[in-house]
Amino acid sequence: MGTVDAPVTMVVFSDYQCPFCASWSHETLPIMMDYVAEDQLRIEWRDLNVFGPESEQASKAAYAAALQEGFWEYHDELFADGDIRDPAELSEDALVELAADLGLDTEQFTTDMRSDPVAEQILINQQLGTDLGAYSTPSFIVDGQPMVGAQPTEVFVNAVDDALAKTAR
Repeated sequence: MGTVDAPVTMVVFSDYQCPFCASWSHETLPIMMDYVAEDQLRIEWRDLNVFGPESEQASKAAYAAALQEGFWEYHDELFADGDIRDPAELSEDALVELAADLGLDTEQFTTDMRSDPVAEQILINQQLGTDLGAYSTPSFIVDGQPMVGAQPTEVFVNAVDDALAKTAR
């Protein structure tokens, strides 16, 4: 999300079964989106599935939604109200139903969610996180600086503001 040439980039490594990821997405992400709206920040989302097969299934679904330009809406529903979904709500049928609720083409969504390219991209994102030392979620890289855990919002605001100040020099 955000312009490719934004002065600061934040990479988020998250898991759809991580309660701290859900909390961060509900409380801090909206503040970060203000920076995105001002073309100061680009947010790149990467799945780091540490909580099992339901996490991986949710990642594939979110990626399938992204292929229809619906990633953020789908993401927001997976973390609705800052909570994670019960694992039963991450079955293929439940995830397709959520896609339908969001107006996505469910036939294409299902095809994409089951596809090898989507599975491969999820593995690539996972490997990127572990290669960078992200073994737990949420983990972040803000302007090249690693951050681990759902820190208070002000920690992220300060990190982005500091990075912006460095780019202004």
